[in-house]
Formats: sequence, structure tokens, C-alpha cells
Amino acid sequence: MSLKKSCSLIFLIIVITAMKITAQSEKFCRFEKDGSSYYGKYEENMIHQLEREPWFGIEFTGITYEIAEVKLLYPSEPKKIIGLVKAYKQAWQEKTPPKFVRWFLKPASSASSDYDKIILPSAFDQIKVECELTIIIGKEIKDADEKEAEAAIFGFTVGNDIMGYDESFVKYTGDTLEYKDPSLAAALKIGDRFAPFGPIIITNYEWKNKSFYLTILNPNEKKEILYNDNTNNLLYSPTKIVSDLSKILTLYPGDIIMTGTSKSFVGGDGDIVTVEIEGLGKLTNYISVKRN
Repeated sequence: MSLKKSCSLIFLIIVITAMKITAQSEKFCRFEKDGSSYYGKYEENMIHQLEREPWFGIEFTGITYEIAEVKLLYPSEPKKIIGLVKAYKQAWQEKTPPKFVRWFLKPASSASSDYDKIILPSAFDQIKVECELTIIIGKEIKDADEKEAEAAIFGFTVGNDIMGYDESFVKYTGDTLEYKDPSLAAALKIGDRFAPFGPIIITNYEWKNKSFYLTILNPNEKKEILYNDNTNNLLYSPTKIVSDLSKILTLYPGDIIMTGTSKSFVGGDGDIVTVEIEGLGKLTNYISVKRN
């Protein structure tokens, strides 16, 4: 290869590398205004309304709102919500983790927004809450390799994978603790509003080495639980997670994947739960036995 061609190739590699490094993050949301919902691009406390979901192309309507003028909703409308089991190092300790991710499904009815009230079902009086890095799918894929999976990830947001507390469930149903079997774990995750996520999607987010936090505060009981960990303890990269799951089922734009956590905490009536991931923001929900 000639010196000229070599220099051109090196220059091209440098340019491509620089483009990857300097790729700008963008922020997107879904919001409610005057009883209707829209998608928008979020910039400096202003929302620029979009014609459609951002993963189908960015086209502005020319309408803008201040953030205080709207209610932020969960930022995509998923056909399905997928959660991961034992995806953090702490779950395996001295054991060798599986090569393929372990997962479960939640219905679309589990989706909920920042500041939504999580109503405790009548079958139990406590739930478990978790802080989780959440993937937003932006492209339909099936049987994808990791390169294809990377292209299908639109962005990331904050999620709280909620499940009914199994001990509370068996007590309320009149069973004894011997009926607290592993099958309950997935079964108790499908409650209404049991998957808050959002409120902002961030693209080109560097997910590695990010601290995440969970706080449970009960103003009446003056109870406060504080917990933090780091995404470096996640066993599987987002591209592997998406690739693995695409080999089981088709992933569609707007679908979300909650990537697991290292620890869950029990919450009950009156608790205020806040989950936060460095660089992605906060998500707060209230737990209540009352609908109003």
C-alpha cells in the first residue's frame, strides 16, 4: 500500500473514531397537553413537539412548551416490557453466571410515569422496588447479532421494576410461607403500573461506570432507606442483552428492557420511592392503598 493510501486510511479511521467519541446525546420525552399525548425533544426546560415517535425520524411541528406547561409521561409506548433476572454480579458470587440472559415479561399495562401513584393491589400490602438501567428499542429486530443490537438501541432511561412482596402475598391469600415458591417472582411483577420508567430518554448514553441510587422515604413514619450501586456490576452489556432477547422474540420500536439490579427493597403505603441513575435523571413514585 502506498504512503498516500496509508495516510488516507489512517485519517479515515481517526475521523470515524472521533465521530463516535463526539456523538452528541439528545433528550426525548412523551408528554400530555390538554388531554392529548405527544412526543417531543427536550432542550433546556423546553419541549419541541414532534410529529411522531423520534425513532421513526425527527420532524418538528413548530410547537414548543415550557416544561412546567405539560405533564411528562412514560417516554415510549411499549408493546412489551422485559425484565432481567440475576443480571448483576452480586447474584452469582462464586458461581459462574449463565452465558445467556435470564428474563421475564410484563404487560404494557404495567407502564407508568414519573410521579404516578402505584396502587397496592388487594392481594398484598407491600411491594419490592428496584432501580434499573432501562433500554429503549428504536428498531424492529429478530435474531440480531450485537452489532445489529447496538443499532436497534434508541437510548436509555431510568426504570423501577416493581413486584408484589411474596411474603405479603401468601399471608393475604391465607397460605403459609411454604407456598412462597420461585414461580411467584415473575407472577407478582405484572401488576398495574408496576413498571415506571422515564421521564427522559437519552441517546448516545455511556452506560458504563454510572452510579445508581434508590431512596424510600415515608414522611409519616420518618423512615428512610438509602442505597446505591454502580452499573459496572452489570454482567451483560446492553448490546448482548438486546441480541440475546431478539433470539427469543421480536423486539419492536418503543419496547423497553429493564436490565436488572443488585438489590430490591420493600415498600408500603405512604412510601415515596425515588430511583436515579447518574446522567439519566430521577424517577419518583408514590405507593398508596387508595386510588384517589
